[in-house]
Amino acid sequence: MKYSEWKSLDADERKNISWHRRPHIRTATLFTIAFGVAFIIIVLGISKNSTVHINRKPTKTEAYSIAKTFAKDKLKQPEKAVFANTADQLVTDTATNTYNISAWVKIENNSGKLERSAWEVKMRYIDGDWAEKSSWQVISITVTPQP
Repeated sequence: MKYSEWKSLDADERKNISWHRRPHIRTATLFTIAFGVAFIIIVLGISKNSTVHINRKPTKTEAYSIAKTFAKDKLKQPEKAVFANTADQLVTDTATNTYNISAWVKIENNSGKLERSAWEVKMRYIDGDWAEKSSWQVISITVTPQP
């Protein structure tokens, strides 16, 4: 039976027919839109949490970036330091969570010239957010000028 025929029936005929009216299209559309908006909000909320660094071991590039901050703390003029984009040597011991990172940095000497120095950081990842200094234990830091 078509909906247009349903409108032409009187009240007694409608009671005898077991055909039920479907919900309005507007109601179904509103529920679909509300579900879609809720789904998008949940997906966006989860994707924002992907930047949380907890519950996994740091990668070599993440360890290098935090090692640069430890080495920068050791320099006299860290704001003028130019670090290498990648480490010269990066050794990871996953059993003990230790990282041995060495690279170069250009720092300003007393005469104002940039001179290249080698730096090495030995550190251990304790736990937590790899981007926080408190999640690391520094074993040693050395900065040596190169001739």
